[in-house]
Amino acid sequence: MTQVASSMAARSASIIALLQAEGASTVTPIPVSHVIVDKRVRLKCQIPRCDSFHKNLMCPPFVMPVEEFRQTLACYKEAVLLQTEVVIDILNDGKPGRDVFAPAGRLHDLVNMGEREAFRAGFRFAAGLIGGCCRLCEACVAMDNSSNCRFPFRARPSMEAMGIDVVATLEQTGLALAFPVRDRVTWTGLILLQ
Repeated sequence: MTQVASSMAARSASIIALLQAEGASTVTPIPVSHVIVDKRVRLKCQIPRCDSFHKNLMCPPFVMPVEEFRQTLACYKEAVLLQTEVVIDILNDGKPGRDVFAPAGRLHDLVNMGEREAFRAGFRFAAGLIGGCCRLCEACVAMDNSSNCRFPFRARPSMEAMGIDVVATLEQTGLALAFPVRDRVTWTGLILLQ
């Protein structure tokens, strides 16, 4: 572990301990310079059109533009990357035998817990990002043209919605993510600390 990573780990120890105790499969402190933002990620929300585009308040076009996020991200130096990983059964037709999105809900809970713990640890600008779209509600209020989220203190945008290239970010940190999903599904989240 580098000296920078060691220093970040010490400062974020309570967050890491909580997330590990709550079942995150991977929790690692990273410098924010390892977070890769690429406008092409946001393009993939529209081409091919994601089923959450313009239908989820935590997805484009309702979240801040990529350039604004890039500027905001530049204000941070430290973050915690976390993952949930679940083995899945593959059916005879080659499709997953269980809901590959269920672990995304668990990741969402972990991101919220970690963000709360970060705030308690003195990281007053802590901000969490989930993987994939927000799935707190069966149908987002955006579908009814409402901008009033039912869970404004729990809902979080995804890393992808903000333009983060999750695969490149994981490569920067020495982790990997395999596509397409085969025998296991991994969901990745990020908590910006300071």
